[in-house]
Amino acid sequence: MQRFIRALSLLSVFSPLVLSSCTQNRESSTGTQPVGVHVFPVASVSPRNDMVPNFSWTDTTGKSVDFDSYRGKVTLINFWATWCGPCKKELPDLVELSKEYEGKNVKFLGLATDRGSDVANDVARFVQEHHIPYQNLVSSEALEEAFGNVPAIPTSFLIDGQGKIVQTYVGARSKEFFSQAIAALLK
Repeated sequence: MQRFIRALSLLSVFSPLVLSSCTQNRESSTGTQPVGVHVFPVASVSPRNDMVPNFSWTDTTGKSVDFDSYRGKVTLINFWATWCGPCKKELPDLVELSKEYEGKNVKFLGLATDRGSDVANDVARFVQEHHIPYQNLVSSEALEEAFGNVPAIPTSFLIDGQGKIVQTYVGARSKEFFSQAIAALLK
């Protein structure tokens, strides 16, 4: 009986941690990217010591875009996956928040950690189904390493206008939590 009670107490201590983040699972299916939704893989990564890594992707016109183009804006980068329960729980708050901050010098960027042969299409379908209005990309191991080996998902990084990582949040957070953190940077 004592072992059972000890196991329950350990479960009560660790279950919030387990429920608020996922370890990396790299499953994927196949299919086609939905019309009007564009999810691109990260093309290149340039690690930096004192700032967020610069990374690039190709936009719908075939032009290369890099993270440095977000300079001057507060940015919330969210590493997530389509299969991650805590990511899905956090997502509606991020969607709402991104709409509230639209046009207010704040950007949101999703980096899907999914892997597979048709990952861009899988993520694009998920983005469409969940009406995610902000840019989403398919992350890479090089990018995750440049961010300090993302330990679990969701993991979010709050970036100031100069490109410095101000805060790192491992595990799901609420709309109110992110709103307060962003508002503090905008002051």
